[in-house]
Amino acid sequence: MNTEAERTILVVEDDILMRKSITTFLQETGYHVLQAEDGQKGLDTFRRQAPDLVLLDLRMPRMDGLEVLEAITKETTEIPVIIVSGAGSISDAIKTLTLGAWDYVTKPITDLALLKHAVTKSFERAEMIQENRRYQNHLEEEVKKRTTELHQSQKLEAIGTLAGGIAHDFNNILSAILGYTEMAKGALPADSQPAKDLGKVITAGNRAAELVKQLLTFSRQGEQELQPVRIQYVIQETLKLLHASIPTTIEIREDIDYSCAPILADSTRIHQILLNLCTNAKSAMLGKGGILSVSLSEVESPETELGVKDGTYLILRVGDTGHGMDRDTMAKIFDPFFTTKARGEGTGLGLAVVHGIVTKLGGQITVSSKPGKGSIFQLYFPVVGIEESVKEKDSTPVVGGKERILVVDDEAELAEMIQRMLTELGYNVTSFANSAEALQEFTRDTEAYDLVISDMTMPVLTGTELARKILSAKPGIPIILCTGFSEIMDEKKAKAMGIREYIMKPVIKSELAKRVRKVLDNG
Repeated sequence: MNTEAERTILVVEDDILMRKSITTFLQETGYHVLQAEDGQKGLDTFRRQAPDLVLLDLRMPRMDGLEVLEAITKETTEIPVIIVSGAGSISDAIKTLTLGAWDYVTKPITDLALLKHAVTKSFERAEMIQENRRYQNHLEEEVKKRTTELHQSQKLEAIGTLAGGIAHDFNNILSAILGYTEMAKGALPADSQPAKDLGKVITAGNRAAELVKQLLTFSRQGEQELQPVRIQYVIQETLKLLHASIPTTIEIREDIDYSCAPILADSTRIHQILLNLCTNAKSAMLGKGGILSVSLSEVESPETELGVKDGTYLILRVGDTGHGMDRDTMAKIFDPFFTTKARGEGTGLGLAVVHGIVTKLGGQITVSSKPGKGSIFQLYFPVVGIEESVKEKDSTPVVGGKERILVVDDEAELAEMIQRMLTELGYNVTSFANSAEALQEFTRDTEAYDLVISDMTMPVLTGTELARKILSAKPGIPIILCTGFSEIMDEKKAKAMGIREYIMKPVIKSELAKRVRKVLDNG
């Protein structure tokens, strides 16, 4: 993480007194400062010196601030640009944020602490985005690196080892990224540009978490909570998300029967299936465009080339008018690691994952395709014999409390993050990065705490070992166990030994708050 002395700020301001005042303040704060008295010189300095942040006036000679902003954001969106102006209107402020400005500070600046706050927050946001990108790139490179080392005859077994090995570490990383970003976003106005940008960081972090889940699903190590789901609504929401990423040269045609009965499934996996199939369809039509068709219907005892048992089924069809596949390619598409994409563009896991999910849900999948004519995937899911609506998303407001909580995680950053989350909810929290020290603190006064939250995988004492010793010292105390991934412990085993709740990382504040309140209220 760069210090102020290592960061360079470019001040582009035609008012010499204002420029000198801002420069002096920033230099006293510890930043290295570059100056430019008009827009053209500011843009030239930006391109020549590559500063870490730009403070930009709107009304200047030679080149307007809006022109400078537009030129900078065309070249890069990673350098924070803060508008500092007294001449701009509300429409100007909105336009600058639309063009990519990170913040807007009005003149005269009566309190330079406001400027310092804007600069600090912009740097924090830039670091979060960069850190998230680094971790995502590292995750993707690690997956590619390890998968290329797998021996052909051991692929299925090795991918399971790979998934379990990286899941814990990367879920810890993603917990920090998502947790701190969530708290930062919560401190901003919901409709502000910084809040929207942090929302994109959260979206990117969730994509990385989904990649880990995808690997765990493929290796059969991911637990699925199956329940009656009306997948027509999952499909509807997924297609809404896809519209933004599908180019205008591709037309999306939907034919969804919203009266379809529910199937026994996990809505996340249905989303994953459709996302994979539609992404492949899009790739098959890039360049020339075409039609992406998605339909859902309910039929009795459908005839398929594979043959299905008698009964009622939902048929999910995903078709495209892309380049299609020959017979040899179709025979391999569900094989792990098989891909028709260029090296570095695909993992070959997508359709293998889809096939695995459909099979585990008791369904079947068929494909028909001809070179130059496109492809059609048909997925068959047996409906369940009960009429139950999809569970609505829990809209219960986040509730805190005053209880005393002990937090233990050998990742000090995560321990601090959970402590902050719970402290913001009103709890009295003490955190430790060492499980032995945490146990010593607890046994010193067993009545000092109402709840213990512990990581699973830790040196010295694991989460289960710590839980056993704590329960021995104070039987019945509520314990919540968090884990990125564990081969030796699952929710059923954890609850059997007296642990009240079992949470998979990344840890989300709202989910943590709900679980904490649940165990405390139930005694």
